[in-house]
Amino acid sequence: MPKLVQDHLHRLIQSMTRAEKRYFKLYTSRHLVAGHSNHQALFDAISAMPTYDLKTLKEQFAGEPFMRRFSITKRRLYEAVLDSLDAFHAESSIDDKLRRMLHHVELLHRRALYADASKVLRGARALARANDRQALLLQVAEWERRAMERCNYSGITAADLAVRAGSVAGVADEWKEVDRLWQIKSASFLLIYRSGQAPGPKELEQLEALAHEPLLADGAGLHSARARYLHHHVRSALAYAQNDLVACEQQLTACTDVLRKEQKHFLEEPDLVLGAMGNLAHVRMRLGKHDEALDGFREFRKIPLMLATAPSPDLEMKLFVMGTSLELSVLSAKGDFGAAVKRLPALEEGLNKYGDRASAVRRAELALQAAYVSFGAGEADRALRWCNRLLNEKGIEAHREIHALGRMMNVMTLVELDKDELLSYLLRNNQRFLKQHGSPFTMEQDLLEHVRVLLKGPRKVRQMRWRALAEKLAEAAMDPREATVLDHIDLLGWARAKATLTNFGELVREKWRNSVLPAGRPSIKAKAKRAA
Repeated sequence: MPKLVQDHLHRLIQSMTRAEKRYFKLYTSRHLVAGHSNHQALFDAISAMPTYDLKTLKEQFAGEPFMRRFSITKRRLYEAVLDSLDAFHAESSIDDKLRRMLHHVELLHRRALYADASKVLRGARALARANDRQALLLQVAEWERRAMERCNYSGITAADLAVRAGSVAGVADEWKEVDRLWQIKSASFLLIYRSGQAPGPKELEQLEALAHEPLLADGAGLHSARARYLHHHVRSALAYAQNDLVACEQQLTACTDVLRKEQKHFLEEPDLVLGAMGNLAHVRMRLGKHDEALDGFREFRKIPLMLATAPSPDLEMKLFVMGTSLELSVLSAKGDFGAAVKRLPALEEGLNKYGDRASAVRRAELALQAAYVSFGAGEADRALRWCNRLLNEKGIEAHREIHALGRMMNVMTLVELDKDELLSYLLRNNQRFLKQHGSPFTMEQDLLEHVRVLLKGPRKVRQMRWRALAEKLAEAAMDPREATVLDHIDLLGWARAKATLTNFGELVREKWRNSVLPAGRPSIKAKAKRAA
C-alpha cells in the first residue's frame, strides 16, 4: 500500500466540522483586505483536498506573493485555525472555562480592579472545587496569595494564613494522590500491554510489587472521585494480568459504580465509562456469565446515542475500536462466524479511517479477531490475509501475547489450507524465533511440534496425531495462563474438530448452546439423537 503524503495543516483542516469551518470564515473575515483573504483562499483549497497535494497548490496559487514564503504562510494559517477553534469552543469544557476565568482575574488585576478580580476568583475556586480540578485549584491559590500580598496583608490574620496553608496542602495532597495512582496505572499498563495475560516471572514480580502499593489497598482513604476511579481501574487491570477474572469483574463493577455515582466529575470523559463497561462485558463473557455479558453489550451500544453532543474524533475512534472488538467477541463466543464475517467490511473501512489514530496493539487485536472469525467461517484465505496484517504491524513483536496468538493463528490457517510447503518454511522461522525469544505459551510449542510431526508422517495416520494434540492442549489448559489462549482462539476446539472430523464452527456453536442452557437440560444435538 503506498504511503500517503501527510501534512499537519491538512490534517487539522480535515478534522474540522462544517460548523467549525463556517466559523473560521467569519473569524478571519475581520481581516479582509479589499474583500479578499489569502488565509481563506488557501484554507478553501486545502479543505477541498482529500489528500494533501503540494504540487496542485503551487499551480493554483502560482504568482501569488505569499507562495514565496509558503512555509511562513502555512504556519500562520495553522495558528489562525487554532485561534478560531479556540474561540468557537470557548467554555466548552470545565477546564477551558476555569482557564478563561483565571485569565479574566489576571486582566482585572492588571487594571487595579482588585475587588472584581476577587469576585471572579471566588467563582473559579467554587467551580474547580466542585469538579475536583486540583491542578487549577493550585493556580487559584497562587492568585489568592498575590491578592494578600497586594494589600500588604491588610485584614489578614495568622489564623487566615494557617487556614490557607491547610487548604493548599490538602489540595496538593489530593493532586499527588491522583498523580501517584496514575503512575502506578501507567507502570502496570506498560507491563500488561507487552505481556497481556502471559507475564513472565520478572513481569509477575513487578506486577505483584505494584499490587501492594498502599493506595491500592482495601479501604484506602482516597480524597477524590478521580482517585477512587483509578484505584479500581488499576486493581482490575492487575487482576486481569494475573488471570484472576473474578477479582477483575469485582473491580470493574466498582469502577463503573464510581463513574455513575460521581458522574458529574466525568461528564467530559464518556470514554471512561465506555471502556469500563466494554471490559466488564468481555470479562463476564469469559467467566461464562453470558446473559450479563450480553446485557452489558447492549447497554454499551446505547451510550453513544445518549451523549449530549456528537462524539469527538477521538471518541469516535475509541467507539470504533471498543465497539467492534466487543461485537466480534460476542459473535465469536456464540460461534456465529457468518454474522461476524459480514462485519469485516465495516472493520476494514474503520481501520482505513481511524487506523493511524489507534495504537499498534489495538489494530493487531482487531486483526486477530478478524482472522479468527474468518477462520471459523471457513474462509481460510481471508484469515491468512488478516494474519499477515497482524504480523506485519510495526513493533508488534514487543507485545508478546498478541504476537504469539498471531503466530498460532497463522499456523492454524496454513494447516487448514493444506499449504505444506509454506508450513515447512513457517515452522523453521517460528522455531528459530522461539529459540531466541521464547513463547509466553507452551500451547504454541505444542502446536509447532504437532505440525512438525504432521509434515513428516504419512497422511493416513494424521487423524491419530490430532487426538494426541487435543489431549496435550486439554492438559495445558489446566493452567489458567495457558487457558487464556482459548479465550482468543479456540485452539483446543479446533484440534478436537479435526480429530473427530467435525465442523469447527458447529463445535463452537454447540459449546455456546451448552453453556447457556439451564443445568440438566439436554442440548439440541442431544435431543435430536434421542429422537432418532
